[in-house]
Amino acid sequence: MIRQHILKNIEEEYATESELLKRLEISQEKLHKNFEILREAGYKIIHDEKGYKLEDTPDIVEPFEVGRGLKTKYMGHSIHFYETIESTNNTAKKFVANDAKEGTVIIAEQQTAGRSRKKADWVSPEGGIYMTIILRPDVTLLEASKLTIVTGVAIAKTLHDEFNIEVGIKWPNDLLIGNKKICGILTEAVTEKDNLEAVLVGVGIDVNISPEDIPEEIENIATSVQKETDIQFNRAEIIREFFKIFEEFYEEFKNGNFKYIVSEWRRLSSTTGNRVKVYKNSKALIADAVGITNNGALIVETDDGKLEKITSGECIIMKDE
Repeated sequence: MIRQHILKNIEEEYATESELLKRLEISQEKLHKNFEILREAGYKIIHDEKGYKLEDTPDIVEPFEVGRGLKTKYMGHSIHFYETIESTNNTAKKFVANDAKEGTVIIAEQQTAGRSRKKADWVSPEGGIYMTIILRPDVTLLEASKLTIVTGVAIAKTLHDEFNIEVGIKWPNDLLIGNKKICGILTEAVTEKDNLEAVLVGVGIDVNISPEDIPEEIENIATSVQKETDIQFNRAEIIREFFKIFEEFYEEFKNGNFKYIVSEWRRLSSTTGNRVKVYKNSKALIADAVGITNNGALIVETDDGKLEKITSGECIIMKDE
């Protein structure tokens, strides 16, 4: 907590040592020790005749950095960080069993057994954002399934509106730059005797991942934000902004205003207007994506002009093949 207060005092302007000692009410020895810890963690701090000033922040996703400047009511107030973990969703289930509060987050620097919606492995090298949010909405299982759309819209809005990254949403749970995937979402329900105990919202965003860390077998369909923009982003800053936007959308969802979230999905969609392959009743259907319903189902138009609603499953944009 002291280090957060130190950084807050020097991130915008210089502060002299005497000013810091007075504001923080700590000893000179303790101040110097905390500066040493901050520098070892990668924080670049200038010290000259004007005092101390924060020059640069490391790209880390530890609770200390994510929590610095977090502006939410409850989302992300409790963060559990792991350097390496099999799966944030699997670990989150243990926290649910121990009555973790809504908004608790599991974050990992790397996953060794991350999973996608199709149960396939999700490549999780260093430089990405891999996390699971624990939610406890008082809704039915059917309603809870809409949280995939809520999450996708929140991530897309964060990256597109706050960081000027040209992302789009591919129904139901992928985010794309161009026609390549940079983010996947996996929502899982935790039930007890048919009662919904919690919803786990797993998020994987390929942010600062080097091109050489993307396996050859998927490089034609997957990419990273850094590769596409040639910019290294601060992941903790992205997470903080996402938590704020997600909390706002989640509250709208709980208040029954899913229609507003769908309107944002339509604005940020990269699906609408494309030729797609979808599956209905286990049958492949090639059609034109024309939008989604107010409940989040994909609407496609077949070649004979018939409109079909797809409530779940995979959607392939044909130019991706």
